[in-house]
Amino acid sequence: REHHPASPFFALALLMTILAANPAAAQYSFDWDITWQAAVKDLLELEDFTTHITNTAAVTDSFKVTLVKDMPLFWQATICEGRVCFPPSVTVHTFVLGPGESTNLDFAITAAIDEGRGSSIATVESLSNPAVTETNPFTVITSGHDILIVDAAENQEYVTYYQEALDSSGYTHAAWGRDTMGIPTGADLANFDAVVWYVGTNAPGLNVDDRASLMEYVAGGGNLFLSGQNLARDLCSPASPHYTPESRAWFADLLGVDFQADAAASPLVYGVAGDPVTHGTVLSITGGDGANNNTSPDEILTLSNGATALTYDNGPTAGARGAYREGRTFFMAFAFEGIGAANQREVLMTGAVDWLISRASAAGEDVHPLLARNLSVTPNPFNPQTSLRFEVGGSRSVDTEVVI
Repeated sequence: REHHPASPFFALALLMTILAANPAAAQYSFDWDITWQAAVKDLLELEDFTTHITNTAAVTDSFKVTLVKDMPLFWQATICEGRVCFPPSVTVHTFVLGPGESTNLDFAITAAIDEGRGSSIATVESLSNPAVTETNPFTVITSGHDILIVDAAENQEYVTYYQEALDSSGYTHAAWGRDTMGIPTGADLANFDAVVWYVGTNAPGLNVDDRASLMEYVAGGGNLFLSGQNLARDLCSPASPHYTPESRAWFADLLGVDFQADAAASPLVYGVAGDPVTHGTVLSITGGDGANNNTSPDEILTLSNGATALTYDNGPTAGARGAYREGRTFFMAFAFEGIGAANQREVLMTGAVDWLISRASAAGEDVHPLLARNLSVTPNPFNPQTSLRFEVGGSRSVDTEVVI
């Protein structure tokens, strides 16, 4: 018998029949375009994270967005889709998009009463194929902290070493995870008296945008504590695949250092006698209760705008103080979290942060314009009257307004 190939129309009809009988066989997909995922805001100042979602499939699909709130009790978080914004009690919303259609998904966060950090964790999933799903956090940190810790170590779980050292110093602090929150801008960093930024053993540790944010921050009067193993080698040594003349110049200008040699063979680091940060202290940078990740610490050179603050026991520089325009820097050519004793980490961190933010401001001490702390209302409940007491930070009197 003579064979005749099936017509294109028959093949298309067959495909549509299969898809109708088994919708899961269709290729459902979407694209979620997110510009930024974190911000630093004052209390009662709304941050609106605007995103866009596009149905990239060839068929119409329904989507569900679910919001999980991880934030202090009185903070507010909302969802907006299209032109509709829902009250904070709405945490699940569904919508339909045709092939190629887009809509905005906005996630607004307002920090209220309690300073700290809060996240809206949003999940979008296809209702036609729940395996097609994506989750993203959107985070606000309030501006009322002394120190911002920036974790750029890419999931190496070292942040507790920094938090515990800062707890002992008496400074308030908040943490920014670069892998989930993105790169903080210079404006974000400017809300803090000092920034503690660490890269662990992550290579190359700092990218172009990181360096631009940090230079903007320090130039404007910010204070930087920077730590990371192989950081100087990766960005200052021409033998490194990450090296550029610009990255080496950044180290020279901002930190006052250059790379000298890799893999210092010393387990001990000594503070320079009389140094305002290290005061002659002795540090063991391996073993103990540290992260034990100082396997190849760098040796560095100090330049004209830097001063040696730490040395290895065989002489080369391990850490340096620097000055750049209006700000100060303290750079460690090894991993701070690898220091082997908690009390040594506490002493070094306190000395560094004390020195970084010790300069008096010519304009006088700033006073936060919002409720600072220790609100009490007594009696509560009340009838017919009650007393409100609170403290406003600062060292001088200010006009205060209470809004109920």
